[in-house]
Amino acid sequence: MITLIQLSDCHLLKDKNKTGYAGIAPYKSLARVLSSVREYVVDSVDIKNYVAQKAASEPEQRAKHQVIVLVTGDISGDNSPESYEHFIALMEQYIEPANIEWFVLAGNHDNNPYFEKYLSSRHLKSNDPISFPNWQIHGLDTRAITNKQTAAGEVKESDIQALEQALIRSPQANHLVALHHHILPSNSWMDKHSLANGQQIAALIDEHPQVKAVIHGHVHSPLRQQIGVNKTLSYASPSTCWQWEMRPEFGVSNEAPGYQVMSLMDGGSVGVKVVRV
Repeated sequence: MITLIQLSDCHLLKDKNKTGYAGIAPYKSLARVLSSVREYVVDSVDIKNYVAQKAASEPEQRAKHQVIVLVTGDISGDNSPESYEHFIALMEQYIEPANIEWFVLAGNHDNNPYFEKYLSSRHLKSNDPISFPNWQIHGLDTRAITNKQTAAGEVKESDIQALEQALIRSPQANHLVALHHHILPSNSWMDKHSLANGQQIAALIDEHPQVKAVIHGHVHSPLRQQIGVNKTLSYASPSTCWQWEMRPEFGVSNEAPGYQVMSLMDGGSVGVKVVRV
């Protein structure tokens, strides 16, 4: 079994103490979330095996790790270099001491030069999935190509082709696709910031039933959907800061910040648990 811990929509700011919606300071909220993640892993997973792997090479570590953290975009909230510095410092404080490998995806708020400067080595790209014996975890970059200021998303054709080739090469493996934007309409006000070519990606998933799950962020809510003829499960994560109401008009939910834990079973089934902090 693989434990995939998903965080999303951190919206970190240059000022650690600055608050946003619901009076939440993103930096302080993320710190609490990461502390919870660390406690969850220590309490529920035997990390001794991971500690013993410290001397192994990076490819060996990547192959053997059975617990990973994936942050699905909108790490920054203000496009500042300091927001990424804060993020890395928090990951180094809470996640790396447990020797848990972590990866990131870009969201619309990461459409800036600092994301690549600080996080390029952690960026999960479509042509380089995380590979386990029974699972492959793919990342898609949904940052808009022409208008960097928009909150809507778009996936490059080359990234879609890279995902398709990976699915063709490994038909017997179970696959999970991760991205920032939602593929299907959420029937909420967030659909005005939707994924432009979501239907194309949904059609690709339809063609490949070995895709067992899709995870995304963006909507700041644990939205649950099924994609296409195979009813491929789609799971959105809570935000590590403020939460959105899934309704036609803009609304902030009173739900607490959180994250979600995915259990990827060897046979292809998926278990999901939302943790609020």
